[in-house]
Amino acid sequence: MTRRRDLAAYSVAGIAIVAFVILLAFALLRLAETEAEMRRNEGDNMLWAISRTQSAALLLDSAVSRQTSIPNADAELERRYNVVLSRLTLLSEGPQLRYMKDLRLDDEIAATTRQIRALEPRILGLSFGDTETAIAIHQTLAPLIEGLGRAGNQSMVRQWEATGARVDSQRAAIGQVIVSIVAIIALGIFLSLTLLRAMAERQRAGHFLALERETADLYRGFVTLVSHQFRTPLAVIDSAMQRILRSGHTMSRPEIDQRARQVRAEIKGLTSLLDATLDVVRLEAGQVAARPVQCDIADLVERVKARQLAETPGRMLRVSFGDEVPPFLTTDPVLVEQILTNLVSNAVKYSPETEPVLMNVTAENRQIRFTVEDRGVGVPDDEQDKLFSRFFRASTAQGLPGTGVGLSTSHQLAHLLGGTLEFVSHAGIGSIFTLRLPDEWAGPKAQSDTVRSAA
Repeated sequence: MTRRRDLAAYSVAGIAIVAFVILLAFALLRLAETEAEMRRNEGDNMLWAISRTQSAALLLDSAVSRQTSIPNADAELERRYNVVLSRLTLLSEGPQLRYMKDLRLDDEIAATTRQIRALEPRILGLSFGDTETAIAIHQTLAPLIEGLGRAGNQSMVRQWEATGARVDSQRAAIGQVIVSIVAIIALGIFLSLTLLRAMAERQRAGHFLALERETADLYRGFVTLVSHQFRTPLAVIDSAMQRILRSGHTMSRPEIDQRARQVRAEIKGLTSLLDATLDVVRLEAGQVAARPVQCDIADLVERVKARQLAETPGRMLRVSFGDEVPPFLTTDPVLVEQILTNLVSNAVKYSPETEPVLMNVTAENRQIRFTVEDRGVGVPDDEQDKLFSRFFRASTAQGLPGTGVGLSTSHQLAHLLGGTLEFVSHAGIGSIFTLRLPDEWAGPKAQSDTVRSAA
């Protein structure tokens, strides 16, 4: 009966996970489509081109009037004439021409262009008192100016209609994304509760009692993590979407792009949070194994440094090697990099931007020691016993991003490599974390107790 219940629970959980992935992918797709839709600005470009052409024609007409009515006037006729021709050429090519055909102004613009070119000698040679030429030019430009005014009005109406349709489309997409996010939260809670129920029933089997209790604690921690860590990014996403819903038709394009990027960054953070949690689950289930090879210690440390500087290029990360450090170490370089990357990342995250992070490599008693030192927030004395616990975060780290799984994972990986992870920390002063590994591969140690140096 218990196996049947477990099978049913896991089947339901599998279906929930598939639905979870589908909803998340759908939400991301709709966000990408909404962001692409926000970038469309054909109406803005055409309204600008039409208004600039109309303005240039008005300025040319005004310059002609000044030249013929004011003695010795410098009306810049040649420049005004060239500007009008360039604007008319812009409206007679490519997508602008297709747009003007839709407004039935393409023939009028082509005729006006020919007439203006025919008047070019008279325009450039215009002098004071030549009213006949001024009237001819005005009669040529007046229909164009009037037509462009109508075109501008029509373009504005089209733009308003397109904006309304775009806002309606974005509103529908945002509604779908919000519904998907709510469904994702519900599925996550449902999935967690389903797995917890299955594990609670498995605890009735006597020889699995202790193992099942630890697993249930893990998933209870996962539910707590979901309820706390997911709330802030989801609130940011909801706030951004609400802002777009309320003011999308008046919001500037840079602000819309910024809010879209903010939403995508929060979703990326949620994905990273899930990945970190899954790493803990795999480690607890014994699905991670060490694969020792001979690796270059300097190259290993340099990769960790380069990765951190790529993420935080403005920070100072100083590395030093003791003279006694051998060139090679037999261990699993992937797992060592994961530990050191987490230690260096934490040191950078929890220390001021002006303070350097120090990384020192030494050798002692057939051990290689990797020490990472920061001058950050530190850990209070009464919380240090819990530092390597799953999902634990020190009170001094409140308000800073983090999941509380990195040090727990690093501590377990150090044990898997046959070494230890130690620390010395003082609140408000900083912390020193030391990874000790045997210089020759000896396999994991038998004990797994947390090791903490004396202050």
